[in-house]
Amino acid sequence: MTVLSGNSGIDRFQEEAEARFKAHKRNVVLAGETGVGKSSLINLIANKNIAGVSNDYLGCTSEIRNYHTVIGKDSFEIWDTPGLDEGLVASSTARNKLRAFLRNISKTSGIHLLLLCTRGWRVTRTLQNTYKTIRQSMPPDVPIAIVVTGLERQPCMNDWWIKNEAGLARSNVYFDDHACITTVPEDDLPGQFRGRYLESQEIIYELILKNCLSGRPTMNEEIRRIRREVYEAAKGRKKERKTPTPACCPRSRRKVAKFSPSSAHHIVVCDSVIPASDGTTQIAEGVTGEWHSCKLVIRDEVYCFERVTFQQLAERHNRTKCSSDLLIFYMDTEQSAEIQRLMLCRFYALYGRNGHPLLIVIRGLDDHPSASAWWDDYICTGKEDMEAVHLACFPSGEAAEKRTCNPLEDLIVQMCGRCRTTGAARRVLKILDGVKEKRVSLRNRIRKRKGQ
Repeated sequence: MTVLSGNSGIDRFQEEAEARFKAHKRNVVLAGETGVGKSSLINLIANKNIAGVSNDYLGCTSEIRNYHTVIGKDSFEIWDTPGLDEGLVASSTARNKLRAFLRNISKTSGIHLLLLCTRGWRVTRTLQNTYKTIRQSMPPDVPIAIVVTGLERQPCMNDWWIKNEAGLARSNVYFDDHACITTVPEDDLPGQFRGRYLESQEIIYELILKNCLSGRPTMNEEIRRIRREVYEAAKGRKKERKTPTPACCPRSRRKVAKFSPSSAHHIVVCDSVIPASDGTTQIAEGVTGEWHSCKLVIRDEVYCFERVTFQQLAERHNRTKCSSDLLIFYMDTEQSAEIQRLMLCRFYALYGRNGHPLLIVIRGLDDHPSASAWWDDYICTGKEDMEAVHLACFPSGEAAEKRTCNPLEDLIVQMCGRCRTTGAARRVLKILDGVKEKRVSLRNRIRKRKGQ
């Protein structure tokens, strides 16, 4: 597989991704009482000892410190704050320092997630007061998650949350998420509890990714932004065209994409990487290598495929007027997720409409659960509201050779058939809504005349 490089089209997406996301610092703030294991939690997140750890309950953090770490392909800044209530710093001083820090960082680079750390004991008054201090010092939309440590010897670590969730709610303490973990290193755990440290690491990674990446614009917001930019650009070009042109310069006719007869299904395909000579665009047998358009007969029905390259995607400045039955976008787990996300949003904004069926084909994964997990971790923000999105994957190596059927063909047939059914239903509903609006308008006019 050849990676896109040195091309103006992909360079544009890369520059935009870096400007919008890479330079966007994600701040995770840790707060809590003294001795609950905030520094140990930082070491767990970073997967190495970068923060000093104390064995007593006096704590070891007296100043606010930040640590840079990477989770997957995303960068994070972890902020460690002094412990509250008894420790190296007086309680009132620590709380005032925490309030000032939270207000300052909220105004500058922002807080993407706050982790309130506590030990696996009962809910205390100190925890409630700390929650109120934090909530009053931050914008209301910042997610707060509770991280409960010291649960390595419990039969099930998540039992703490099940037992205490109702009690927290009665105290008006509400969290957006939770993690019940241990920060004791693997070598220090008894044999029957081995594996708890790695399990805790996965739990905290999932919590951070899910809540921090939700700070990005949703795909629908990105699509609306792109469509607004396209609309404004079209308005500017329309004003320019109003100027009279000399008679010697004939007006250029607009090129309209030509599809086959209406009985055929129309499908638009976009690939985020260059198709290799051995054929990476595996729509069906016969569609391999580099291609622009083709016709296929699948189960006695004609399907017309049109390929959109990333160059066309970057250079196109107006939405297509051709209605397709299905959009297919290919992604690759080895490529930049942010660049592919921007390409996907632009593809859907230019070639799709609201509720348009979209099929995402993910290369490099062997099963659907893995594809779904990758999509949720790197592409979806956790609050997506896109409709009719389906995921598919292509196994590689021995798994691909053992496969006797092409599941993508099944999905294409299924989604195109559903699209035509729902499309007809939507047209009928639109006509009925129009009739209803006309009746209401006529009724209002009659009432006004009677009132006169």
